[in-house]
Amino acid sequence: MQPLKSLVCSALVSLALAAPIAAQATNSINLIYDGLAAANLRAMPTGVAAFDAWCDNRCSPTVQQPVYDMSTGQQKGTIYVWAIFPLNPGPGIASSFCFSEFFVVALAEGDLHAHSGPNGTCGATMDPIIKPPKHGAAVVIAGGGDGEITGGTRKYRNWTGTFTDRVFVGFGEGGVGGIIYYDSLMFSFTGK
Repeated sequence: MQPLKSLVCSALVSLALAAPIAAQATNSINLIYDGLAAANLRAMPTGVAAFDAWCDNRCSPTVQQPVYDMSTGQQKGTIYVWAIFPLNPGPGIASSFCFSEFFVVALAEGDLHAHSGPNGTCGATMDPIIKPPKHGAAVVIAGGGDGEITGGTRKYRNWTGTFTDRVFVGFGEGGVGGIIYYDSLMFSFTGK
């Protein structure tokens, strides 16, 4: 009887210790988009302090894209993007550039807000032998960025955390501000 009692007590203590950790667990949202660029037609966020502080009357709408769950391929929502150009040139590399972006990710549970902050989103041109342009683009830019989650609406109202994005972008004449297409535009949002 004593071994069973010890086992039950041990299990209860383990559950009690794990409960606060589980309550503080983070959530990850991993999204992807492949396809042609579309212009952001959504109105700028109003009454969103993080957007107002980030934009400071210097930003412009860029793109909006459907986004899909990376593991299931099911559409999860739409991402709307605003940018500030240029943030800064890349250090010592003529083909690199950086800019800052603000994202509104419209999901079924609410809107998630994030921005790339002072270090921006950066990219550099790829050798066309390594990554040939498609869809009439002149060049492919490889890049990405990191930033912070700044809340949102409903489920995401009090969310904080980080995000990372990685992408190949086809640039050329036309498109949305020169953006012709995205090849594996990936976002990973980790917050709570």
